[in-house]
Amino acid sequence: MNHQVLVFIFYILLFMLGMGVMTGGMHRLVGDRMRRILEHAADTPMKGLAIGTLASILLQSSSAVAIITVGLIGANALRFSQTVGIILGANIGTTLTGEIAALPIGSFHYILLAAGLAIMCLPFRHSLSIGALFFGIGCLFASMAGFSSLAEPLVQSPFISDLLADANGNLFFSVVVGTLFSAIIQSSSAATLVCMGFLDHGILSLPPAIAIMLGANIGTCVTTYIASLGTGRAGRWTAYTHILFNVLSVLLFFPFIHPMADLSLFIAGSDRTALAHTSVLFNLITALLAVPLAGPYGRWVEKNPLK
Repeated sequence: MNHQVLVFIFYILLFMLGMGVMTGGMHRLVGDRMRRILEHAADTPMKGLAIGTLASILLQSSSAVAIITVGLIGANALRFSQTVGIILGANIGTTLTGEIAALPIGSFHYILLAAGLAIMCLPFRHSLSIGALFFGIGCLFASMAGFSSLAEPLVQSPFISDLLADANGNLFFSVVVGTLFSAIIQSSSAATLVCMGFLDHGILSLPPAIAIMLGANIGTCVTTYIASLGTGRAGRWTAYTHILFNVLSVLLFFPFIHPMADLSLFIAGSDRTALAHTSVLFNLITALLAVPLAGPYGRWVEKNPLK
């Protein structure tokens, strides 16, 4: 079992490497441009929502978008009221990772890894960034294949078996597991991919997998909070807003886990794809519900003397 745990940790690290390389490649390609767009265009909550979604689709990290936003506030390039829509949109765009992972790509990740390495060696201006993007996606699929192959051996562990049994029987416990897991590894996408591996083998049912995905959205807020330390009141309130929005969204969505699981499974046809679709629907619906309140909330925070 120790060997299996080490291999599982390896695949977690491979996933994080892939996300880091992919995000770094996209950041070099569009990072400065995206920063300028965030700085100048997010003058209404709906525009902020659209820009935050686009930014997290390109960077594939809601945490990266939130950190950039906090940095812009610290540099007095953004007002707090401009950041609310961006934070809402950042959660939507990052769900693309789950949709990509749900694709039946087989062993195509080997081609992506090889192509990424080859492109990075080419002597062109953007070859390193483009190659990093392909290599990162390849790592994502390789880690997904690894999670799936390890699902059955891992469940032989009494600890993992008991954990999954508790998760299958208690949705609130599943939310807590997702929160802690993503807080430790700082990736809600990794939590979703691990759940997909267990879903593939019927070890975890869809409702607790959705609950773990919901909790993972809360856990990733830790990065934004750490980044906000020392940035002043507006930066801290951006982190607080990120946490508040995700917690309230989970509380709102929690009673509807079973109906959403049935709907997503009907649309998708497989548990893996249903989980990816549910992640998109959850973040899209909750963001659209919050947009009308973003403007008044942002102005209230700017005027309120709270520290």
